[in-house]
Amino acid sequence: QDGIDELGVLLYGHKKNAYWYGSQLSVEETRKLAPYQNATGLQVTSAVLAGMVWALENPEAGIVETDEMDYKRCLEIQLPYLGPVKGYYTEWTPLENRPGFFPEDIDKTDPWQFRNILVR
Repeated sequence: QDGIDELGVLLYGHKKNAYWYGSQLSVEETRKLAPYQNATGLQVTSAVLAGMVWALENPEAGIVETDEMDYKRCLEIQLPYLGPVKGYYTEWTPLENRPGFFPEDIDKTDPWQFRNILVR
Protein backbone atom coordinates (compact mmCIF):
# COMPACT_ATOMS: atom_id res chain seq x y z
CA GLN A 1 0.00 0.00 0.00
CA ASP A 2 2.89 2.34 0.66
CA GLY A 3 6.64 2.39 1.07
CA ILE A 4 9.74 2.40 -1.06
CA ASP A 5 11.39 -0.33 -3.11
CA GLU A 6 15.16 -0.18 -3.33
CA LEU A 7 16.64 -1.97 -6.32
CA GLY A 8 20.33 -1.66 -7.04
CA VAL A 9 23.78 -3.18 -6.96
CA LEU A 10 26.17 -3.74 -4.05
CA LEU A 11 29.83 -3.42 -4.99
CA TYR A 12 31.74 -5.17 -2.23
CA GLY A 13 35.34 -5.91 -1.32
CA HIS A 14 37.20 -2.66 -1.92
CA LYS A 15 39.04 -0.32 0.48
CA LYS A 16 35.84 1.48 1.51
CA ASN A 17 34.12 -1.90 2.18
CA ALA A 18 30.93 -1.69 0.11
CA TYR A 19 29.01 0.74 -2.09
CA TRP A 20 25.31 0.45 -2.91
CA TYR A 21 23.94 2.29 -5.96
CA GLY A 22 20.37 2.09 -7.07
CA SER A 23 16.78 3.24 -7.36
CA GLN A 24 14.57 4.18 -4.40
CA LEU A 25 11.11 4.25 -5.93
CA SER A 26 8.02 4.81 -3.80
CA VAL A 27 4.68 3.14 -4.41
CA GLU A 28 3.07 6.59 -4.57
CA GLU A 29 5.42 7.79 -7.34
CA THR A 30 4.96 4.49 -9.18
CA ARG A 31 1.19 4.84 -9.25
CA LYS A 32 1.44 8.38 -10.60
CA LEU A 33 3.55 7.07 -13.48
CA ALA A 34 1.80 3.73 -14.02
CA PRO A 35 -1.50 3.16 -12.19
CA TYR A 36 -2.03 -0.31 -10.66
CA GLN A 37 1.68 -1.16 -10.87
CA ASN A 38 4.22 -1.70 -8.11
CA ALA A 39 7.67 -0.19 -7.74
CA THR A 40 9.60 -3.39 -8.47
CA GLY A 41 7.70 -3.95 -11.71
CA LEU A 42 8.35 -0.41 -12.90
CA GLN A 43 12.05 -0.53 -12.01
CA VAL A 44 12.55 -3.80 -13.87
CA THR A 45 10.43 -2.98 -16.91
CA SER A 46 12.21 0.37 -17.30
CA ALA A 47 15.30 -1.65 -18.25
CA VAL A 48 13.28 -3.59 -20.83
CA LEU A 49 11.96 -0.31 -22.25
CA ALA A 50 15.51 1.10 -22.42
CA GLY A 51 16.69 -2.01 -24.25
CA MET A 52 13.84 -1.77 -26.73
CA VAL A 53 14.56 1.92 -27.43
CA TRP A 54 18.27 1.18 -27.84
CA ALA A 55 17.50 -1.67 -30.27
CA LEU A 56 15.20 0.56 -32.34
CA GLU A 57 17.86 3.27 -32.46
CA ASN A 58 20.59 0.77 -33.38
CA PRO A 59 18.95 -1.62 -35.86
CA GLU A 60 22.25 -2.71 -37.46
CA ALA A 61 23.86 -3.72 -34.13
CA GLY A 62 22.38 -7.20 -34.04
CA ILE A 63 22.55 -9.18 -30.81
CA VAL A 64 24.84 -7.49 -28.29
CA GLU A 65 25.85 -7.86 -24.67
CA THR A 66 24.60 -5.17 -22.31
CA ASP A 67 28.18 -3.90 -21.91
CA GLU A 68 28.14 -3.02 -25.62
CA MET A 69 25.08 -0.79 -25.24
CA ASP A 70 25.24 2.95 -24.53
CA TYR A 71 24.52 2.98 -20.79
CA LYS A 72 24.04 6.77 -20.79
CA ARG A 73 21.26 6.48 -23.36
CA CYS A 74 19.65 3.60 -21.48
CA LEU A 75 19.71 5.56 -18.20
CA GLU A 76 18.25 8.56 -20.02
CA ILE A 77 15.26 6.36 -20.89
CA GLN A 78 15.04 4.74 -17.44
CA LEU A 79 15.53 7.66 -15.05
CA PRO A 80 11.96 9.02 -15.27
CA TYR A 81 10.75 5.63 -13.99
CA LEU A 82 13.26 5.00 -11.18
CA GLY A 83 12.56 7.68 -8.59
CA PRO A 84 15.65 8.91 -6.74
CA VAL A 85 18.84 7.15 -7.87
CA LYS A 86 21.46 7.34 -5.13
CA GLY A 87 24.67 5.76 -3.91
CA TYR A 88 25.87 5.01 -0.39
CA TYR A 89 29.05 3.64 1.13
CA THR A 90 28.30 1.10 3.85
CA GLU A 91 30.08 -0.98 6.46
CA TRP A 92 27.54 -3.80 6.03
CA THR A 93 28.86 -7.27 5.27
CA PRO A 94 27.02 -10.50 4.45
CA LEU A 95 28.33 -11.90 7.75
CA GLU A 96 26.44 -9.29 9.79
CA ASN A 97 23.75 -10.82 12.04
CA ARG A 98 24.71 -14.35 11.07
CA PRO A 99 23.86 -17.02 11.76
CA GLY A 100 20.15 -16.34 11.60
CA PHE A 101 17.48 -18.77 12.74
CA PHE A 102 19.54 -21.82 11.77
CA PRO A 103 23.17 -22.67 12.59
CA GLU A 104 25.72 -22.12 9.81
CA ASP A 105 29.33 -23.18 9.38
CA ILE A 106 30.86 -19.69 9.07
CA ASP A 107 34.48 -18.68 9.72
CA LYS A 108 34.07 -15.06 10.83
CA THR A 109 37.85 -14.58 10.70
CA ASP A 110 37.82 -15.10 6.91
CA PRO A 111 36.96 -11.76 5.23
CA TRP A 112 36.09 -13.57 1.97
CA GLN A 113 33.71 -16.05 3.60
CA PHE A 114 30.79 -14.16 2.06
CA ARG A 115 31.61 -15.71 -1.34
CA ASN A 116 30.49 -19.11 -0.10
CA ILE A 117 27.32 -17.65 1.44
CA LEU A 118 26.27 -15.70 -1.65
CA VAL A 119 26.97 -18.54 -4.09
CA ARG A 120 24.62 -20.98 -2.32
